[in-house]
Amino acid sequence: EKDSLHPDELLDHDEGPRKRHLNVVFIGHVDAGKSTIGGQTLFLSGQVDERTIQKYEKEAKDKNRESWYMAFIMDTNEEERVKGKTVEVGRAHFETEATRFTILDAPGHKSYVPNMISGASQADIGVLVISARKGEFETGYEKGGQTREHVQLAKTLGVTKLIVVVNKMDESTVKWSKERFDEIKLKMESFLKSSGYNVKK
Repeated sequence: EKDSLHPDELLDHDEGPRKRHLNVVFIGHVDAGKSTIGGQTLFLSGQVDERTIQKYEKEAKDKNRESWYMAFIMDTNEEERVKGKTVEVGRAHFETEATRFTILDAPGHKSYVPNMISGASQADIGVLVISARKGEFETGYEKGGQTREHVQLAKTLGVTKLIVVVNKMDESTVKWSKERFDEIKLKMESFLKSSGYNVKK
């Protein structure tokens, strides 16, 4: 699939120094919310217009998957939209005043680990998305869970900076519970340390 580079991006403008460029990869267990957060980031940074969002919302409703519409921004192929699983590494861009970011949305499902590796190996920063929902955090965190596997792969592939996002805190089994957040934070910190990440930094 061709990358949608805007012709302007290939030109050097006379607007002063070129922006630094950072690749950010979203990793983590299947269904933690990686594509949704990627989509939300693009929406909030003005990369997706309201009309497109409404179209995705309708499409998600038609598939009886109302809560998935933000993920449709990142998950563009039909298989991904039907199954709600990212297969390819989704790619998108947004900019701040100083930096141009490329978002790489890596598949969480274990069948697609090679695709996840190709995404992570291009990344400067990893965003590890964790679901706080009862049972979902545990599944990802247990031996063989993708949360653990992705952390270790990211470290091995040289992703030195990792942002950990605890998602779904609003979910009915969590209800913004500080205890739940602290429990996840404690477990993840000890695991990240044992994987070679400097948690203090």
